[in-house]
Amino acid sequence: MKRYQGRIIATALAMTFIMFWNYLFYGILGNQINWTVDLLFTLVTLVSVWWLTLYIDESNQLVYKLKESEKQYKELSAATNRIMDNLQEIVFQTDRKGNITFLNQAWTTLTGFSVEESLGTMYNDYFDHEERISNHLMSRLKNREQEGRIEVLYHRKDGSKFWGEVHYKLYYTNGQFTGSLGTLTDVTERKNTEMELLKSNQRLAMQSQKLAMAGQLAAGIAHEVRNPLTSVNGFLQLMKSEYPDRTEYFDIIFSEIKRIDSVLGELLVLAKPHQVQFKKIKINSVLQQVTTLLETNAVLSHIEIEKAFQKEGKEWEINGDENQIKQVFINLIKNGIEAMPDGGKIKISSEKEESFVKISIKDEGGGMSEDELAKIGEPFFSTKQEGTGLGLTICLNIIGAHNGELKVDSELGEGSTFHILLPLDKAAHCEKSQEFSHAT
Repeated sequence: MKRYQGRIIATALAMTFIMFWNYLFYGILGNQINWTVDLLFTLVTLVSVWWLTLYIDESNQLVYKLKESEKQYKELSAATNRIMDNLQEIVFQTDRKGNITFLNQAWTTLTGFSVEESLGTMYNDYFDHEERISNHLMSRLKNREQEGRIEVLYHRKDGSKFWGEVHYKLYYTNGQFTGSLGTLTDVTERKNTEMELLKSNQRLAMQSQKLAMAGQLAAGIAHEVRNPLTSVNGFLQLMKSEYPDRTEYFDIIFSEIKRIDSVLGELLVLAKPHQVQFKKIKINSVLQQVTTLLETNAVLSHIEIEKAFQKEGKEWEINGDENQIKQVFINLIKNGIEAMPDGGKIKISSEKEESFVKISIKDEGGGMSEDELAKIGEPFFSTKQEGTGLGLTICLNIIGAHNGELKVDSELGEGSTFHILLPLDKAAHCEKSQEFSHAT
């Protein structure tokens, strides 16, 4: 109806005007009616009015459509802006010169710069002009590539920095670069994690080199020292019988020779590869044997060994070398005994943790500092005055050969807890799971 509104109103007005005119011309002035002329005049007038007001109606319709389009555009623009402003990622656009032409509010949140002050500035005003970045972009533009990704270290307004991952698209018209559009995401946490992992790998590589050097040294020391040491020990035994009044001095010498031989023995463990014979081992049984073996030493040192692993139905099985696993437990329990010269308590427990059995050995000694914890496992590092620094290194090698892991919790004055995680025997684990499912 709105399409004909102007024509209907104009035609009605024209009819009213013609009727009024006829009333004046014929009724008041008394002129004679000429129906042919009068009808023709009326018809021409009405057609002319209808035809003229047709353009008015079309103009009104065009204006109405323009207003509707403008309203829809504003609503769409407002919705787009709301979406852009609520995005966590920065959305940017640049022209062919690299000037920033669009930014969303995430830019202000992440960098501290307002959108208004940043529009019109160069894209590279917010990070160091690294040759790496320039070469990357020049290569993309030279090859007419349409998209890419790069990590850049950005500067915030307060002077701090963050790592940003930029995904961008490059646009060309007739082969000429015309601008770019892309997103910028804060990846500082991921980048820091990658750097920490890299440092950790470097530390592990250095530790591996140290272990390799220790192995080479061990082979040389064992070969060059052990044979003459045996000769010295033999001659001293002969001399001891000739000087019975110097027995205490010879005892000290033999004690030190024995200590040297012990150190050489530990070095040989690192240097000489042992053939490992894997078989099913019941962890709680092994722990019971080791604690029984060491309980006498513990009692002499006024130390109580508390066992928290003898629980019915909790006999965890692993696949490994029993002698080597025993050596790990013996070394760690002895360390706990030596860490408490004034007596105390050592608690030994075992429990299932996912697909691993976790054995925990906790002492009430002096504990270790963060620096000491960082050096745990390094060859020749020891917290004991007379320690060789090879015991934990050997333990780590054995646990690693069993696809396990050693974790240490320690605090100065609070004691230390060593957690050994060893993978459960898969076959035994599956059998227990099936037994449980059948029982249920």
